[in-house]
Amino acid sequence: MEQKKGYQLALICFTSTGARLLRQLIKELNKDGFRSQGYIKISGTAAGNHFETGIGRQADDTEIQLKQVEEPVAEWTGKQFKQAKGLIFIGAAGIAVRASARWIQNKFQDPAVVVVDEKGQFAIPILSGHGGGANALAQQISGYIHAIPVITTATDVQGKFAVDLFAKENELLLSDRELSKKISADILEGRPVGFFSDFPMAGNIPEGCCQIPGCSRRIFVSVKAEESKEGSETLYLIPRILTLGIGCRKGIKKEKLKKTILSCLKEQRIFVQGVCQAATIDLKANEASLNELCQEMGWPLLSFSADQLGSLKGTFSHSQFVERTVGVGNVCERAAVLASKGQGGKLLVTKQVLDGVTLAIAVGDWQLNLGNLTKS
Repeated sequence: MEQKKGYQLALICFTSTGARLLRQLIKELNKDGFRSQGYIKISGTAAGNHFETGIGRQADDTEIQLKQVEEPVAEWTGKQFKQAKGLIFIGAAGIAVRASARWIQNKFQDPAVVVVDEKGQFAIPILSGHGGGANALAQQISGYIHAIPVITTATDVQGKFAVDLFAKENELLLSDRELSKKISADILEGRPVGFFSDFPMAGNIPEGCCQIPGCSRRIFVSVKAEESKEGSETLYLIPRILTLGIGCRKGIKKEKLKKTILSCLKEQRIFVQGVCQAATIDLKANEASLNELCQEMGWPLLSFSADQLGSLKGTFSHSQFVERTVGVGNVCERAAVLASKGQGGKLLVTKQVLDGVTLAIAVGDWQLNLGNLTKS
C-alpha cells in the first residue's frame, strides 16, 4: 500500500491479547507515515471497565488510545468503508468476512481489508488485494511483527504480471475495469497479450506480453484512444499528464462550459481521465463557472498574467482581437504549455474555437517505467 500523509487506517481488536498487538502495529504504521486509529470491541457487561483500565496496554504505549466500539461490528465496518483506506482486523477471519460482506462494492472502490491473528503469525488480505493495496499492506504488516503474509491472488501466487497492480504502481488509470480482468485471465492461461505505448518505455515489457500485432487483447499506454480496431480489445492505461488551456466568454454557465470541453475531448478521442490540471489568463481566474468546473473535476486551476503568457517562446496561433482585449494574442495554447512547462509540456491539440470557449491541450514529457513490475 502506498505510504502518504493522511492515509487512514482503522484497526480493530476484540481481546486484551489483540489490543497489545494492535497497539504495536499502530506504533509501526505511524512511524512509516500512516495515520491510524485503533478500536476495541469487547462483549459483556465488563467491557467498559476493561476499556477504561487500558486493556492490553503496555508500559511504553500509553500514548496510543483505543476507542471503544459500542455498535455491532458490521455497523462499525460500514462506517470505515466510507472513510478509511484500509481496515485491519485483529482476530478471526470469519468476523472480518461477515462484517464486510454487506458493504462490498468492487475491488476498485472497496478499502483494503487485512486480517491478523491474535498471535501475529499470519497477515491475510481478504479484500482489494491489488486495487486497494491489501496485499502490500499485509506484507508491510508482516515485516513489523515477523508474520507470514498469506497472499492468494492468482497473479501473485504464480508470479505473473498483474495489469491492475502495474497501473496502480505507475499511477495510471484503467479505461475498462472488466477488460483488465480478462487480460489478467489471458496472462494466467498463457495467452499472449499485446503491449504498446505512445510514450518512451524504460525497461522490458512484462512477461506474458508481446509487441506482435494480432493479439485478441492488448494493453496500450496512451492519453488518446485509437480509431476502432476490429478483432482486438484494447485496455488503455492512462497517465494523468494533460493540461487544459481554457479561455471562455464572461458569464458562461458551468454546465455549458463542461459540456463544451467534454465534447471536444470526446471528438479528439482524448481521455478526460488524463487531465491533471487547467490553466487560463489571470483575468479569468475568478470566473465562477471555470472555478466551479475545476473544483468538480478535481483540476487545480493555474493562472498567468498577459506578460507571462506573452513571454513564452514557441509557435502559437495569434488573434489581434484577443491581443487588444486581454493583452496577449493567444490564451489557451500558451496557458496550457506554460502550466505544463515543468513537465516539458508541448501542444497535443492546438486552439479549438468552440461555442463561447477556446481550448487547447498540452501533454507533459513522460516515460513509462517498466521497472515497476511486482512479482511474488
